[in-house]
Amino acid sequence: GCSFICDATGAKVAEANRTEETVLLASFDLEAQKLARNFWGLFRDRRPELYKPLISLDGLDQ
Repeated sequence: GCSFICDATGAKVAEANRTEETVLLASFDLEAQKLARNFWGLFRDRRPELYKPLISLDGLDQ
């Protein structure tokens, strides 16, 4: 229950309630979603080479 679908900006476009079984469907303009993601710059400053130490148990990159 309470599942939802949101767009690239985080706005809810569909939401299920708590009491009924529901199948949610939504259509998106994938090109518009891609442009929105690029505009935000969320991935521009990513540093994937630094992820490994962050997710290791000891914080070391070995």
